[in-house]
Amino acid sequence: MAQSRQALILIHGIGEQRPMATLRGFVDAVLGQGPSTSQADAKYYSKPDLLADNLELRRLVSAGGREDRTDFFEFYWAHLMPTAAWDRLASWYWVLMARRPKDVPAQVLPLYLLSWLIFGMVVSSGLFEVGHFLLGRPVADNPLEKLPWLIIAIGAGLSTLVRSYVGDAAVYLSPSPANIEARQKIRASGLALLDKVVDSGRYDRIILVGHSLGSVIGYDVLTFAWQRHSENVRSRISATWKQGSFPKRNTTALRHAERVAKTIRDTHDPTPAQKEAFAAEWRIASRAVDDEQRANGDGWLVTDFVTLGSPLTHGALLLAKDRLDFERRARERELPHCPPVRELNGKFSFEHRDVDNLGRPQRAIVLNHSAVFAVTGWTNLYFPCRYVLRGDMVGGPIATLFWAGVRDIPVATKTWGGWLAHIHYWKRNAADTDPATAPLPRLREALDLTRKKPWPPIAAAVPATAQAGEPVIPASPPVQ
Repeated sequence: MAQSRQALILIHGIGEQRPMATLRGFVDAVLGQGPSTSQADAKYYSKPDLLADNLELRRLVSAGGREDRTDFFEFYWAHLMPTAAWDRLASWYWVLMARRPKDVPAQVLPLYLLSWLIFGMVVSSGLFEVGHFLLGRPVADNPLEKLPWLIIAIGAGLSTLVRSYVGDAAVYLSPSPANIEARQKIRASGLALLDKVVDSGRYDRIILVGHSLGSVIGYDVLTFAWQRHSENVRSRISATWKQGSFPKRNTTALRHAERVAKTIRDTHDPTPAQKEAFAAEWRIASRAVDDEQRANGDGWLVTDFVTLGSPLTHGALLLAKDRLDFERRARERELPHCPPVRELNGKFSFEHRDVDNLGRPQRAIVLNHSAVFAVTGWTNLYFPCRYVLRGDMVGGPIATLFWAGVRDIPVATKTWGGWLAHIHYWKRNAADTDPATAPLPRLREALDLTRKKPWPPIAAAVPATAQAGEPVIPASPPVQ
């Protein structure tokens, strides 16, 4: 019998992250762990992480019954990220600066314009000095000789900071030949961890949480993991036909979700109230599809994707050449959206066709390779950005780009007066008293760790309402 346990995988953001530092702070906040003087006060325990390849990592397990608990894992990738060389940083930054102003998100437009202003001043200064040289006039003294050593030291420190933090984004978000190896290692490591958690057979639910650049990595891991899952489902269906087995499949929830998705996609420029209603309706529809898929034997364990301060809000800038290129890649189902992109028939499912053991044609309705958010809910928390540095310049709403099935939750904090809030998504602050906007209560709500397992085990029987005549893969054997 499958065990009623859930796993949470946290993916940290940019910078010189130390193993377990992010995870411990996150779990302390989410579970309300304060200073403890005895084991009886502990909200969680630290246990060996036998699924990780990194011996620096541990598994944090919430206190409580064995069959009703959460295991917290950290996907640690900082050691796989090289320190970016200046040429990589400059190359990536130039690609961003080369975009048209109308393709630049409003919250980073001031930095974009400032960068062009500084670039223009530097070029003008250089041309001025070249002109002096060509005309035989004395070249101005080196300005560095006039700078106090303190300013030079500050500049050197900022240089190290930029390479250590912005450099992570430059390497991961730029698919240039020099960066491919690092991108490959990080993604492969994330996929390997997710595979191990799934294959352990311990969990009936997995929550994936990504902060900052970790949300982009999580998005990629989900994308590639679902593609493999989708292919495996079709292969297993064909294998059952070859064995002469023809179970029935229920598609009631799937068809309803496709109708909901059509309504969402056909509503242009929805109001904020409509967006909130669409996100709620889609979450209910996708949970029903998840239930149905598990009952049909095509179980997918990742029920929730939670993003915090996600650069995906700038997806058209960071993941594509421009907005048109972003939309083209979405139509080609390269970039999964929520709800999923539909096929030419208006659905995000299609008929898988093959022959059985007697050579007779068979068919089954399956989700396409980009439909991960048909069964995985997406919640996004962000601090609205004001005056560039107040709130979170990195994060922002996701639904505008990735469609209204994403539940965007704006939050606010009194920490540091709300300035530079990017690192405060799970910061405990007694002054954050409004439950509607305080980041920690909204994060706990998004994770919903106390949810009473609405998902049937993968081995659950096919519902009695299954539609006749649609052969499917049989339910998987019970996990011991």
